[in-house]
Amino acid sequence: MNREELVVYCDLVKKGKPAACIPLQTRHVEEALVMVGKELLTHVEHLSDGWVTFWIYKYPHILEAIKNTPQTPKTAYDHWVLGKLFGYEEVAIQEFIETTLS
Repeated sequence: MNREELVVYCDLVKKGKPAACIPLQTRHVEEALVMVGKELLTHVEHLSDGWVTFWIYKYPHILEAIKNTPQTPKTAYDHWVLGKLFGYEEVAIQEFIETTLS
């Protein structure tokens, strides 16, 4: 597990980023939960055998957005929602959509 990356993601969420996620081996989930502590919220989704996507967020309403994000974004809306969830500025999302979907 990349502990430093998890610490950075927690710090970014504490400072205002809506959510962050990191792939973890299942055996590291308990340790990650301890590292995140009680100040932030977490959500764990199955990724593949022995792996999960470990989400970190601060506000309870973000969980609904996490659960409804597309695994493979296809539309401008899909990319916009993911961009917002990860804390990107509107201009950056627009530039990404223009280059990806054009």
